[in-house]
Amino acid sequence: MFRRDIEGLRALAVGFVILFHAKFLGLTGGFIGVDVFFVVSGFLITSLLINEHSSVGEISLKNFYARRARRLLPASALVIALTALASRIWLEPLRLKDIGADAVASGGFFANILFGVRSTDYLQAGQPPSPFQHFWSLSVEEQFYIVWPALLMLLLWKSRDRHTRAIVAVSILSAASLALCIWQTTQSQPWAFFGLHTRAWELGIGALVALTWKYIEQLPTNFRAVIGWLGLFAIVVSGLTITEKMAFPGKLALLPVVATALVLMAGQHAHWGPQRILSLGPLQWIGARSYSIYLWHWPVLIIAESHAGRSLTVTERLVAIASAVIAASLSHHFLENPVRHSVSLQAKPRRALMVGAALIVSSVGVGFVLRTSSVALSTDVIADAPVAIASTTTTTTAPVVSTDSTVAPVETTTSLVTIPEGPPPSIVNPTAPIDAVIAGALTDEVPANLQPSLRGASGDKPEIYDNGCHVNLISIEPKICEYGDTTSDFTVALYGDSHAAQWFPALNQIAIDHQWRLIILTKMGCTTIDLITANSLVGPTYPGCRPWREKVLQRFVAENVRVVLMTNSNRLTDPATDQPFADSIVKAGYATLIPQLQSMGINPVVVTDTPYPGSDVPICLSKAIKNVGSCAASRDKGIRANRQQTSIDVAVENNAQYLDVSHWVCTIDTCPVITGNILMYRDSHHLTTTYVEFLTPLIDAAISPYVDGVKSRISAS
Repeated sequence: MFRRDIEGLRALAVGFVILFHAKFLGLTGGFIGVDVFFVVSGFLITSLLINEHSSVGEISLKNFYARRARRLLPASALVIALTALASRIWLEPLRLKDIGADAVASGGFFANILFGVRSTDYLQAGQPPSPFQHFWSLSVEEQFYIVWPALLMLLLWKSRDRHTRAIVAVSILSAASLALCIWQTTQSQPWAFFGLHTRAWELGIGALVALTWKYIEQLPTNFRAVIGWLGLFAIVVSGLTITEKMAFPGKLALLPVVATALVLMAGQHAHWGPQRILSLGPLQWIGARSYSIYLWHWPVLIIAESHAGRSLTVTERLVAIASAVIAASLSHHFLENPVRHSVSLQAKPRRALMVGAALIVSSVGVGFVLRTSSVALSTDVIADAPVAIASTTTTTTAPVVSTDSTVAPVETTTSLVTIPEGPPPSIVNPTAPIDAVIAGALTDEVPANLQPSLRGASGDKPEIYDNGCHVNLISIEPKICEYGDTTSDFTVALYGDSHAAQWFPALNQIAIDHQWRLIILTKMGCTTIDLITANSLVGPTYPGCRPWREKVLQRFVAENVRVVLMTNSNRLTDPATDQPFADSIVKAGYATLIPQLQSMGINPVVVTDTPYPGSDVPICLSKAIKNVGSCAASRDKGIRANRQQTSIDVAVENNAQYLDVSHWVCTIDTCPVITGNILMYRDSHHLTTTYVEFLTPLIDAAISPYVDGVKSRISAS
């Protein structure tokens, strides 16, 4: 079944996707090209199956799968193999294990499931995009192809009423899928984006157009032409106005999906319908190669950019797209068409299925080979362990109240209790970078005894991730986890997001040593102050933080918390601007929160944020084992000085304590990533547990005089 208007629609869809991925022409919603493909696929596959059923009275599953194997698998197997090879040559060695898994998933038709899992994993959210990520949409279609023929065959069984039963059933299933899509977009946008269950309605809309074609043909030609133009206009509007920051797919996907259905309904026979444009020669040429172009463009762009280690220039992007189109044209001419139109394979579907099975096995095998390939992730250098001492004497940044002042003994029925006068001593903040960090800035090679290893870095995280004490993205209930000295009646809390949770190993040990009860009140991606942030892992915004924060404040009272150490990432973004919150907003939030905590009898300690090196550190180091400094960041880029100062100022202005950690992670001008034999970061912005444990004596010396001072005054009173 060939229609020139559909060929043009394919060209439009793949053009939108490429322009979006290559960041050309401001096509912010170019990803809706995939939605166009889904509707077209649902229409074409259903039309072919209906025609076969009408002709011979049945649907041959063997013939259907043989046709799909000839059409889809040769090109996809070639792209998987060459992408794996290019990744092995040009991409960071540490990524190869995951990329190999992606190749396996792509060859095995479950890439959408893998990327759905990975995209909802907060710990993997900052990783570079996979060169196989575009295979998610092919997996959705292939999963649909596995289910749909058998289901349609069942719906058409002994059907004599012009497909009414199938129309009703597909309408119900599509409506259910759409409802699920809308709901899941508000709960977990990545799963709504990648899931077959939330995309099936788009294929179902195309199927409904095919099932109702006899009725559509009875509509006036001029009317069909009008709705076709409206549909084409709506597709273009979708590509220009929808953005990644919107709640997509959800209700928004209705616009490109319905629009595509309207263009299909127009057909190709209306004299002045949209086929006048869609039938143009260039669009026909692109449309015929749209599948190959889609397969090739993404890995070319991703591998080129990753290998360059920066964003590609306009010229480089143009060259990359041209290269992808040339590769697609060659594979279309020399591979796709010969296999697709092979007389022997058409005559013997069983042989086509065997070829298809071999191609699937080879694609999966390529992935396993890449996943298990051996790469060097360190040099032969053996580094000494760093020592946690300061390069200069630390001083306080606020006056320290002397503990030698005269105290008055108070007689009780059991003993004499000393009541210290005045406030507790202030927190002791380092005034200069520590020696270990200074030495780390001079590190050139990844040592063989690096702890944790580059491959093990992602797992070097606090235990509160594994036991659920660090609350996930969905839950709004704080989980009270007791650590430190659980028998103590003096309670300290750790409050914030993952940048607070990373300090748990040190605080737990300090709490044990000083007999504090430590409770953990942290949640993925939530600020300590009352802000609604953007969060692509759950949707355009992250409304779950507000009810969680309200419950945390209640828990502070219920748990009789006396000191709270609080921090969060200063790169969390404002949904209105897609940029980190303005300093004035942060300052106002803390100016509200700190007095609120103080009024509850809680002593807040504001902890400044840790650096953002600018890339995933273990991945970066895996391709720079003899050039460690290339993965470090300048202090200016790693630490937002204005936000750092805002955190300090707002604490001082509200008579609260602060802990400035910057000299424990950066020198005056550099934020290194390795010190001695310790890897400092497990990803692009979280410290390793190993490094936090190394800092424990310094953290202890800084905060314990203050916290013990609070404790002694409460105990005495």
